[in-house]
Amino acid sequence: MVSTAYAAGIPMTLVSDAEAEALHSAIGRKEAWTLNAVHRLRADADKRLKEGPWSVTSERPQGIAMDIHDFYSEAPYWWPHAEDPKAPYVRRDGQTNPARFVANKNSLSAMADAVFSLGTAAYLLDDPRYAQRAARDINTWFINPKTRMNPHMEYSQAIRNVNTGRGAGIVDGRVFIRAIQGMEFLAQTGNWDAKDQAAVHKWFQDYLHWLTTSDYGNAEQHVGNNHASWWTAQVAAVSSFVDDDAEEKAAFNWYRDHIFPRQIKPDGSAPREEQRTRSLWYSAFNLEAFANTCRIAQLKGVDLWSVHAKGSTTIATVIEYLQPFLTDPKKWTKDQIVEFNNDGLYALAYAGMGLKKPEYLATYRKHDHPEGAWLALTDLLLGRFEAAAHQTRH
Repeated sequence: MVSTAYAAGIPMTLVSDAEAEALHSAIGRKEAWTLNAVHRLRADADKRLKEGPWSVTSERPQGIAMDIHDFYSEAPYWWPHAEDPKAPYVRRDGQTNPARFVANKNSLSAMADAVFSLGTAAYLLDDPRYAQRAARDINTWFINPKTRMNPHMEYSQAIRNVNTGRGAGIVDGRVFIRAIQGMEFLAQTGNWDAKDQAAVHKWFQDYLHWLTTSDYGNAEQHVGNNHASWWTAQVAAVSSFVDDDAEEKAAFNWYRDHIFPRQIKPDGSAPREEQRTRSLWYSAFNLEAFANTCRIAQLKGVDLWSVHAKGSTTIATVIEYLQPFLTDPKKWTKDQIVEFNNDGLYALAYAGMGLKKPEYLATYRKHDHPEGAWLALTDLLLGRFEAAAHQTRH
């Protein structure tokens, strides 16, 4: 059935081959635990059929000299000086400037969500319409010479009247992780042109090179907070996608030796995140990055779930520290100047499966799950995991 050039050895970054095949079979049999998530996945994919495609070239910032194919975004918490519009912008941590340029960032997020949704639905639901639309979205963003994005983020999270980009902007690229998993599902369908697959692999090879060799990439790797965690997750995902074993191993080692042990205190807290005015959100956001990296490593046969910080501190310590506040954010006594949202709590599902801790899965299930394909797939993975555990017990 699968005829693409990469089909025989398609990497799977967040979902293993065995999981993908088991989900596909269970959905085909209409097993009860699949029905709700499949309904949500199909609804999201149907919505994405009518949207896009998106291009970094569609909307451009005014008065900034750069190639039309360069991604550009502005830092969220920086504001113009009240008395002098030409003065360097000033930082108000946690207070988002609604007038900043976000068109490219919004388009990138929409593209990544669409490619994930459509690629996942194309494979799991056996619908070539989704594959065709995903391929179009991918071609527009990554391949078409008129509309493609250049494979770097030199101009991301710029601060007006200060700079034209920062290493901190690399965090905007975390959504590529979702796009990658959608592409891997798409490749499994046989409905994605081999030349386009090769072109996208080349794009991500170039992006990986930039992430790991540029000044901004180097700065982000060493910054010591959630930005370094998401840099590591991106390098792990992209290197998995392009089969770069050396960079993949380096990412896993960086997490083991630097990211986790240097960020987390013995009680499970992340001091750098707790200094922020959205301290609970950033603590959960950092955990999300950890869980992505650990999940990617798990699929490669590398155990990062049990990595230790000082003493016996592990990611389980972090989860147990945060869990009461994820369930009831009002109990959090540190700064959290906006309402806490739970979009990132799929980290509990990943950790619950990775550590075989059903209590984490139960906490994840207690929360309302925002609509969309990402949590629909998480729920399918969780349903399969619990169904398999039930069969083992009986």
